[in-house]
Amino acid sequence: MPGQPAVPGSVLPPPAGVDLWWFDARAEILRPADAAVMDAGERQRARARLFAADRHRFEVAHVRLRQVLAGYLGAAPGDLSFGRERCPRCGRAAGRPVLRPGPGPGGRAAPCFSLAHSGDLVLIAVASRRVGADVERDRPGCVCPVTGVLHPGDAAGLAALAEPDRHRAVIGCWVRAEAVLKCTGEGIAHGLTGLRVRPPGADAGPIRRVRGCSLRALAAPPGYQAALALAGPGPVTAVTPRAMVGPAGPG
Repeated sequence: MPGQPAVPGSVLPPPAGVDLWWFDARAEILRPADAAVMDAGERQRARARLFAADRHRFEVAHVRLRQVLAGYLGAAPGDLSFGRERCPRCGRAAGRPVLRPGPGPGGRAAPCFSLAHSGDLVLIAVASRRVGADVERDRPGCVCPVTGVLHPGDAAGLAALAEPDRHRAVIGCWVRAEAVLKCTGEGIAHGLTGLRVRPPGADAGPIRRVRGCSLRALAAPPGYQAALALAGPGPVTAVTPRAMVGPAGPG
């Protein structure tokens, strides 16, 4: 029903847990009532997309984000209001996206969230503390120039790899770095050269500590890579896939 939470009764994961909501934009059909839950700013940003596929993916991402978060709050998706924290490095109001205080019965705690999309996939991570997630589609061409914007230690580790391992490892480093920066709220505008995440496969274990976050790779559908960062002490102990809609199944 329009205006109702899409996933009512969702319960926030424990402090060391994260819920992952995956959607395949190719399989998502948005009704006019669905798109109506977006605010004026979101609709304007959607219209600014030049290509229909990009516009559809943007709308899927933001409509489903509202519906998912509304389920945790017991609120209507269209009643949610978003803002941004200040960047911890420069102080500008362009940091981590957050929910503004708003309607929700029972005084439920506002979930922390991270939204990512690439290719046909949309990923929403939900947690009870700061979280960052990123997903990237593997690129068909050479991605070696990307190493120039990474931490010098990571770039050196990547240079030692042979193709095609280097290609996948470059994308793996990128999604890890993006996940950490989304979690801390710094954003990618400050660069990646001071953030060492280590190439995938170079870790002693599947989880690392980077800038106060637990960083780990995520299982992603074929042709994609994804990573997750969760703020606070201790590792991520539970990652729960809550949805995967469409022909792309979990990897």
